[in-house]
Amino acid sequence: MQRASDLLFGVSMFAEPISIKIIDRTSSAMNELCNIGIRGKPLWHQHNSDRYESLNNIEYLKYSGCVDATLMDIVKLAEVGKLQALPSFDPYGNQINSMSNENSVRGLQIEASRDTTMVNAGPNGIVELLMNVNQWWMTFHNIVSRATILGSFMNGVEGSYDGRLHVMNAEFHLPSPVVPTRECCFARYCKQFSPNDWAVVDVSLEDLFPYPSNNFRKRPSGCLIKGMPNGGSKVTWVEHVEADHSQLNDLFKPLVTSGLAFGATRWLASLVRHFEWSETLKTTQFFTDGNAFIPQIGRTSFLKLADRMMRKFCANLSATTTNPWMRLAPFPGSTDVRVMIQNNMSGTSNNPVGTTIVFSTTIWLNISPNQLFNFLRHEKSRNKWDILSKSLSIQQFACMTIGEHLENRVSLLRASNSKDKTEIFYLQESYADETASYVIYAPLDESALIHLAKGSSPDNVIAFPSGFAIIPGGLPKDKGNNTSRNESLLTISFNLIDKASNITSIPPESVQTIYGIITETVTAIKDALSCHSRLNNWQTFATIVSITANKKKVQVLNGTNLKEWNENMEIILGCMGFNLALRMKQPPSPSESGSSEQRKYYEKWDRSNRMSHALICSEVNLASVPGNTR
Repeated sequence: MQRASDLLFGVSMFAEPISIKIIDRTSSAMNELCNIGIRGKPLWHQHNSDRYESLNNIEYLKYSGCVDATLMDIVKLAEVGKLQALPSFDPYGNQINSMSNENSVRGLQIEASRDTTMVNAGPNGIVELLMNVNQWWMTFHNIVSRATILGSFMNGVEGSYDGRLHVMNAEFHLPSPVVPTRECCFARYCKQFSPNDWAVVDVSLEDLFPYPSNNFRKRPSGCLIKGMPNGGSKVTWVEHVEADHSQLNDLFKPLVTSGLAFGATRWLASLVRHFEWSETLKTTQFFTDGNAFIPQIGRTSFLKLADRMMRKFCANLSATTTNPWMRLAPFPGSTDVRVMIQNNMSGTSNNPVGTTIVFSTTIWLNISPNQLFNFLRHEKSRNKWDILSKSLSIQQFACMTIGEHLENRVSLLRASNSKDKTEIFYLQESYADETASYVIYAPLDESALIHLAKGSSPDNVIAFPSGFAIIPGGLPKDKGNNTSRNESLLTISFNLIDKASNITSIPPESVQTIYGIITETVTAIKDALSCHSRLNNWQTFATIVSITANKKKVQVLNGTNLKEWNENMEIILGCMGFNLALRMKQPPSPSESGSSEQRKYYEKWDRSNRMSHALICSEVNLASVPGNTR
């Protein structure tokens, strides 16, 4: 049922005084987005060693005309060090907000970031995705919990999106039920400036109506889209918001205040992933072992089921009010354990009558997100953390890569016992970008596997996803918000099904089962990674141990064992952190005027390339390589 506040919005927005204010505000917001979207220093500055940029709030106040002469004098005194008692003007702190009485009362803090990337899609396709609320919500399912258009006017020029304006509400989340969601009502306005240049802007409208949520506001935010000669687009994304940080768990505060959690880079990464996935649906590239053949129509079915699982997994982890999370007492080392009961009284083909129980916790680990992701996603290490696979052998027998990075893939796994009898199959998707990593999976029986391989609809297959979400994080160092690159926040989520009952509370024996599964899994992961915490240097450990231990498992490439050799080399290079050169194209050599970040990245890539080259060559029998004369 539609909320009364949304109904009030939908009715009152068309009243003439309100509609004029909305149109004026979106027009001003579009002008601001186009201006700050293309400006450089001093308005924007590079955020530490990250790719994205942060907004200089003092410069923004100057730009927007909010700085009077007195404040400018204070700033100048601070710049020359003559005013020791001046409050901090940290771009993400409270002092900027205190300049506005309205912000001070609300207790909201500024988050502002900008990022740019190339997207393998034309401007029209990106604009349609942003202006169609269902496409937008499904594309950004890892950020948007729900979205609704409350009303539309200014339907665009000749039926196009140019000039179209929607009034919407939406709720945004991080992949953990520990983090409160953000909700706001905003106008979205689209404008075309030339055949290849578009802009889409969002701006909050809560002050025009009474609205139940007051913890989040969108200042002019959105993206500038420029079509490129190769058919792709250059997209610049600006995310400029005010948000309440008072309810944040301490573990998540550094990530959120840095601008990475809900910032421009995360939106762009999700946009890129969507078009990578769309291209994967069209491709015929599919890797299987010698006994598996899956036609193109079957591959499409597996991809669509994996996509449904990923969307369901992200929806389950949201702290949205429609998810009835219950908090259990935390155990040592966790933030807390949360449980959600979902009763389905009217079954469907993929969601039978009965009860599903989702339970989750988030833990901090002293390991980089990339290394943790590679450990959790790879079938060779699954029986080190999966309590149901301890005595089983896990084999990947088919996979489809998504995009350019080999570790981003949809995989079919087979779990076999000591007699080589298949116990169960798994469908798994693993995906990582700059802001988060996901490893999600669901068990499949043999009949479902055959059903999908023949190209039947995945809508008829039951698949309740469990898995992991990894985001960079850790407690702030010293008094700042800088966190170690070798720290991760791991959210674990499991999905249990009880087809025979519908319950409203969890019996004590089920609580013990939940704790048992969570604690055993957490302990297994920590034990498997314990060498890192003991040595406090994973790269040193990987160099000393992985080369000696894992290389023993790699048979020299002799022309007949390419698949197994490639898989084992991928494990070694991934665990050692030397797979950057395999995942990313070679960056240009930094010039003398290049930034320190460019030089550091080039040196990192170059070291990865040299180490990978040396390890690969050491495991190749050159005499077996056709045409080799060495």
